Amino acid sequence: MKKYNFQDWLKAKVSDDSEVILAGKLEYLRLYLTDAMRELRTQAGLTQAQLAQELGVQQAAVSKLESALKDHELESVLKYLHTLGAQLLIGVKQGEKLYQVSDTESGLLIDVPIEVQQLASIAGMSPREYVLSAIEHFSHKATSLRLGSVTSVRQKLTMFLESDDSVAVQVRERLRDKTISETAAELENCLSISEEDDRISAVKKVLAGGVTTGGNNRDSGDDNDEIELLDLAEELLDKLAKMLGNRD
Repeated sequence: MKKYNFQDWLKAKVSDDSEVILAGKLEYLRLYLTDAMRELRTQAGLTQAQLAQELGVQQAAVSKLESALKDHELESVLKYLHTLGAQLLIGVKQGEKLYQVSDTESGLLIDVPIEVQQLASIAGMSPREYVLSAIEHFSHKATSLRLGSVTSVRQKLTMFLESDDSVAVQVRERLRDKTISETAAELENCLSISEEDDRISAVKKVLAGGVTTGGNNRDSGDDNDEIELLDLAEELLDKLAKMLGNRD
């Protein structure tokens, strides 16, 4: 989807006339909105005629909605987008204040500082991609800081299992019938086993939903599940070793 740059358009027109500026804003809105609408319909695999049938209108009405040369009624645009499972986010900005007037559950509008836009450009990302990347980075950093302030192994295990780490998520999915406290207690027992093979076997048993007692117990199940359990057990132990400072 091509996003037209209103500022570039305005510079090209080189005008301070308020009517020209308003015309530019309208052109920008129509071009970008209709581009998005056409792309959404195409991605849905619908022709104008098929979408018109779903909307209960004639094909000409859909063609008009997708034309940047026509005026658009907000209600018609919202119905078009709703039919395609999309939302329209609207905000009003005056000075430093930004008012979101669309449904806040659909998404949140923010006024991205120019510094963030510049950093995103340097990183070769869109502002949205850059912000999401930053959130992920600081989320992991915050988790690490919280873990660093905890001294109990059980507490660290619990905080790790509650985190959004991909391994922690997989463990929770496998052990959804157990509480995190129960899982943390069983993993703590596993970590006390000195022999590496026995420790891996014990973690596999925990992940399989069994009760860990340590020793040489081995899991049963088909080959694929055995491989998945082994991979997850080894990855989990590696994460825990790094978290607890047992490995560089």
